[in-house]
Amino acid sequence: MARRLALILILTLLAAPLAAQRFTASIRGTVTDPNGDALPGATVNLEGTETGLNRTTFTNASGIYTFGDLPVGAYEITFTLDGFKASVVSDIALHVADVREVSAALELGDVSETITVESEAIAVDTLSGEVSGLVSGEQIRELPLNGRNFVQLTLLQPGVSAPEGFDTKNKGLLAGVDLSISGSGTTGNMWTVDGANNNDVGSNRTILIYPSVDAIEEFKIHSNSYSAEFGGAGGGQINIVTRGGTNQLRGSAFMFMRDDSWNETNYFLEQAGLDTEPLDRQDYGFTLGGPIKQDKLHFFLSGEWNQEERGIARSGFVPTAAERAGDFTGPSIPGCTPAIPTDPTTGQPFPGNVIPGDRINAGGQAMLNLYPLPNVTPVAGSCNNWVEAVVTPIDWEQANLRLDYDATDRTRLMLRYTQDTWLNGAPNAGEANGLWGDDPYPAVDTNWDQPGHSLVAQLSQTIGDDSVNTVTFSYSGNEISLSRGGTNPGLNSQINAAIPAAFGGKTGGADRSHPVFWGAAGYGALWNIAPWENKQDLMVLKDDYSQVFGKHWLKVGALYSENKKKEYIGGSSASETPQFWGPSTGHNGWGANTGNLLADFLLQDMTFGYAENSHQPDPELNWEDVEFYIADTWQANPRLSVDYGVRYSNYKWPYASDNLLTTFVPELFDPALGGDPCNGLAQVPGTDPCGDAGLLGGSPGPGRGLVDSDTDNFAPRLGMAYDLFGNGRSVVRAGFGQFFQRDRVNIQLEFAGNPPFRSSINGIRKLDEPPEACADCGLGRPMSGIAPDFQTPYNLQFNVAWEQRLGRSSTIEVAYVGSRGRHLTRRSDINQVASGDNNGNGIPDRLEYVTAPEGDGGAGVRGALRPYAVFGDANILFWESNGLSEYDSLQTQFVHRYGTGSQFQASYTLASFKANDPLNDAGAGLSASAITDRENPDLDFGNAGLHRDHVFSANVIHNLPRLENQSSLVRGLFGAWQLSGIAQYSSGQALTVRTGNLTGVNGAGGTGYTENMRPLLTGASCSGSGLQVINPDAFTLVGWQLGTLSGTRPGQCEGADFFQVDFSLTKNIRITDRVTGQFRFEVFNVTNRDNFVGINSVMNPSSVTYDSENAAERTTITGYTLPANFGEAQAARDPRQIQCSRDSHGTRTRRPARPRPSGPRFA
Repeated sequence: MARRLALILILTLLAAPLAAQRFTASIRGTVTDPNGDALPGATVNLEGTETGLNRTTFTNASGIYTFGDLPVGAYEITFTLDGFKASVVSDIALHVADVREVSAALELGDVSETITVESEAIAVDTLSGEVSGLVSGEQIRELPLNGRNFVQLTLLQPGVSAPEGFDTKNKGLLAGVDLSISGSGTTGNMWTVDGANNNDVGSNRTILIYPSVDAIEEFKIHSNSYSAEFGGAGGGQINIVTRGGTNQLRGSAFMFMRDDSWNETNYFLEQAGLDTEPLDRQDYGFTLGGPIKQDKLHFFLSGEWNQEERGIARSGFVPTAAERAGDFTGPSIPGCTPAIPTDPTTGQPFPGNVIPGDRINAGGQAMLNLYPLPNVTPVAGSCNNWVEAVVTPIDWEQANLRLDYDATDRTRLMLRYTQDTWLNGAPNAGEANGLWGDDPYPAVDTNWDQPGHSLVAQLSQTIGDDSVNTVTFSYSGNEISLSRGGTNPGLNSQINAAIPAAFGGKTGGADRSHPVFWGAAGYGALWNIAPWENKQDLMVLKDDYSQVFGKHWLKVGALYSENKKKEYIGGSSASETPQFWGPSTGHNGWGANTGNLLADFLLQDMTFGYAENSHQPDPELNWEDVEFYIADTWQANPRLSVDYGVRYSNYKWPYASDNLLTTFVPELFDPALGGDPCNGLAQVPGTDPCGDAGLLGGSPGPGRGLVDSDTDNFAPRLGMAYDLFGNGRSVVRAGFGQFFQRDRVNIQLEFAGNPPFRSSINGIRKLDEPPEACADCGLGRPMSGIAPDFQTPYNLQFNVAWEQRLGRSSTIEVAYVGSRGRHLTRRSDINQVASGDNNGNGIPDRLEYVTAPEGDGGAGVRGALRPYAVFGDANILFWESNGLSEYDSLQTQFVHRYGTGSQFQASYTLASFKANDPLNDAGAGLSASAITDRENPDLDFGNAGLHRDHVFSANVIHNLPRLENQSSLVRGLFGAWQLSGIAQYSSGQALTVRTGNLTGVNGAGGTGYTENMRPLLTGASCSGSGLQVINPDAFTLVGWQLGTLSGTRPGQCEGADFFQVDFSLTKNIRITDRVTGQFRFEVFNVTNRDNFVGINSVMNPSSVTYDSENAAERTTITGYTLPANFGEAQAARDPRQIQCSRDSHGTRTRRPARPRPSGPRFA
C-alpha cells in the first residue's frame, strides 16, 4: 500500500505543477477607478512581510484578482496601473483558511505617487456563509493553559460543548477531544494538522498528536456550513496550522514548573482529612526558526518534554493476610466482612475457623495475592480497608520540524514531520483518569505507551495569472503498546501456572494476562489488560485546483486515502484468559458453598461460573476513502457574494485483510438451523469459514466489508454574504450544507468476535483444573451485527449571521446556528424481548421475562421469550443508521484588539440539543446508549448527552506599557508586564437517570437489557444543590408496572454547572537588544471553586418490594431503598493550582527590506 501511494505521489508531482489545501489562505478583491468601474489589467503585487514571499498577478476583465494558497502570516499588497496613483495596503493579517477580501479604488494620478492605507486589525467576512472562529497564536502562547494543551482553547469559541469532567491538562491516552461542535456528536469532528488527518479513527474521540503550543501558528474551528473543500466529518473541522520560519532567526527556551506545595486540596480529599495529592511536573522545551536562504528557504524546529509524577488515590476492600492463608478468626468489619465459612462437605465450620493447609487451593491463593494488604481502618459507612496514594509517572515528548521552500515566485514546497511519545508507566493513572482494562491493585499493573506521528508534504504551483494547484500527501498514525508492570509482575506467571487455561495457542502467548475474577461480595474485580496492541496508519493524497473566471472563483479537488487499523478486540487481552465469577457454585459442581467468597477461592474442589475463549482476535482492517468536490465563489455584485458547491464522498466499509469477519443479519436467520453458531451470519463473499468449520449457517454478505456500499453521498453546500452598506463593515451571511460523516471503525473490529473464528467454553470449573478434554467447548453464538443497508450518517447545517465591525479593531457577531442529524449511528439489542403475549400463555412476554427465576435456573424460560431463542437468554448487539438529532442555538462573539498587542474576546451560546441517541458514546459494545425499545424508537428522543443551555467564555491578554521613556529602574520594575486570563461558565450537561439493577426480578422493563431503563417521574424538580446535584425525590419506582417501560425521556436532569477563572501574570525583561527573558506566574481555578463531576445517576435500589411475595405473581413495585449517594457527585475537578515558568526569546535582526519599486512590479 505504501509503495502504491508513493508511486501515485511521484507520478502526480511529475505530471503537472500542483498546489495547496485549505490550511493555507487566499486573498481576492476588485480594483476600480474613482467611479467604481472595474479596472482590468492592473498589476497586483503581494509580499510576505516576514518571509519575503513575492507574488504578482493582474486583474481580469471584471477587475478581479486572486492570490491562492498563501501561508498564514502578514502581507502587503501594491496595486498599480498607468494613469493612476499606486495604492499600498499594509498589515494584512491572513489566518488559516481565510478568504480575505482586499479591494482598492485607485485615484487618478502618476503611478510614481503612492497612497498607503493600513488594513483593518480585524476583518469582517464578506465572501462566505460559514460560521467559524479563530484562535490566534497570541492566545495559544499567552493565555494560561493547565497542561499546556491547545485543546483547552477550543472552548473559547461559541457552539462548543464539553462533556462533564473534560480535562485538558492531559495528553496521550489520558486525554480526549470528545466535544460537541454546534450540534455534532462527540465522534463527529475532524481534527487536522497542516491538512493531515489527526483523528484516531478507532473511536474518533482521541487524536494522534498534540502539537506543542509553541509549534502552533493558530487554528480555526469551522463549526457550521463550511465550504465543499472540507469533508470527512458531519460536525466541526478543527484546522491547525503549525509555525514556519521567517527571514529572522528566532528562538526560545522555556521551563514550566509546579508541585503540590502551592496547590489546594481536592474537595473529597479535604472531606476525608487527607493531604493534597502529590504532584511534581516540569514542562520544558525550545523553538528555533529562521532562514536557510533569505526569502527562499525557511525552517522551524521545536521540541518539548513533559515529565510528571502525579498522585493517584486508589482504594478497595481487600482480604487480610490471615484470611488469604485460610484463617478466619480475625476481627471483622461490620457490614463488610463475609460470614465465617462452613465446610461444604460437612455443613459445619472449619476447625478453629481455619481451613486446613492441605485443603488450600494454590491457584485461588495466588489470585487473592493480587489484592494488597489492608493499611487503614475503614471510616463509617465504608468497607475500604486499603487506601493508597500511588505516584504515577506520566511522560510526554514531541519533536517537530517544518521546512518551507519558495523555489520560485510560482512554486512552493512545505514539509513537516512531528513525532509524539506518551508514556504512563506502572502504577498507571487508572480507569478513573481515562484508561481502561486494569484493576486498581499495584501487584500486577500495566505500562502504557503511545507514540504518534504526522508527516505532511505539500507542493503548490501558481499557473498563469489566475490559477493555483496544490497536491498534499500526508501520513499519520499511532501505536498503543501495553506491557506488564507492577510491584510483583511475576505473580502473573505464577497464577497462570496454577490456574491452567482450557486452550493453548493464546494470542498473548506465555505472557497472557492472568485469569479474570469479576468481583463479588464487596471485593473488586481482578483483571489486567496487558499485553495489548493497537496500530493505525492513515495515508492521504489530495489535489486542489482553483481558477478565476470573470466574477467566478472555481475550485475543484479530489482526495484518495488508504488506511489501516489493527487492534485486539474488546479493548483488553483478558477476553482470552479464563474468566470466573462468584460466589462458588458449590463443591465439585452444584451445591452448597462455604458462604464466604474468600474461602470459596481457597478451598480445593470448589467450582465457579466460568467462560474462556481460545484466543484474542486482532483483525487488521483496511479501507479506502474517495472524495471530490467542485465549488464556486461568485461575486454577484459588489455587495453580494455567493459560495456554492457539492462534495461527493465514498466512504468504503472497512474489511479485514484475512477476511475473518462475520456479522449477524436478521434476514439470514433460519429457525430450521437451530442454535448453529453461524445461523444468521453473513460472511465475506468467496469465503466460507462457517462451512470450513463444519457448520450449516453462513451466507455471502453484500461485500468484503459486509455492508452495501452507500455510493450516492452527494453533499450540496450553499452560502452567501451581503455587505449591507458596501463598506465592508456590516455583513449579513447565511449558509446551508449537507455533511457526511466517516464513522469510527471500532464497530467493524468487533465483528471478529463472531463465530466461527474462535472456540469458547461456558459453564463451571475448578480453579486449578481445566475442563476435561474441553467437552463443553463450542464456537459460540452471534455477538454482533449491522444492517446491510447501513447508510452514511450526515448532518444538515444551516445558519443566519450578522457581523458588524466596530471601529478598526472590534467586531461583534450574532448568529442563529442549527443542524439536523440524520441516519446517525445507533445500537440496540436485536434479541430484545418483544411486547405482547407472543407465546399465547396469557402473560405478556416482557412480564413473564421479568418474573422468571433469576440466575441460571430461569435461563431457559427467559431465553425462550427472545426472538432468537435458539441462542438462549443472550443479547445480540446490532448497529443501524436510524439516529436523528436537532440542534438550535443563538451564538454570539465579541472580539476587540487594542493597545500594543492586547486583545479581548467573549463568546456566548444559548442552545437546545435533542436526539434519540446521547451522541457521546464512542464505544463499540452494548451500553446504556442502546435503544430502549426497538418497537418505539421515539421513546429515546430527548436532551442529547452534551446539551447545555448556556455556555460562556471570555479571555483577555492585556499588555501594560513598557515605559520606554522612564528611568531604567522604573522601566525594569513597572514596565512590560502582561495580564492574561480565561473565565468560563457553563450550565450542567444533560443527565439521564437510570434504574440500575433491581433485586428479585430480571429488570423492570422485561426487554432483556437493563442498563438503559429509566425510572418514573414524580413531577418534582430534578435540581439539587451542592454535592447533591440530583434531587432523589424527582424519581420513583413505586407503581412501576413490571414488563412495561416508564416513558421517561432521556436527559431529564441537568448536571453540575461549571465556573472557573485562570490567570497569568507575566513580566518581560529585556536582557539585550536581541534577547528577552520572561517570568510567568499562573493560577488555575483562581477562586478554588468546587466543580463537581461524576454524578451518580444510577439508582441501584436495595430492599425492593413488590405486590406479591411470590416472584411469579409480581406485577408492581411497591417500595425500595436508595443508596445514600444517589444523585451525589463522586468527584471534583482540580482545585486551585499554581505554576511558574521561565522563558527566554532571542531574535537576530533581519537584513534590511528590499526597496519598494515606485512603478509596476512584475514577477
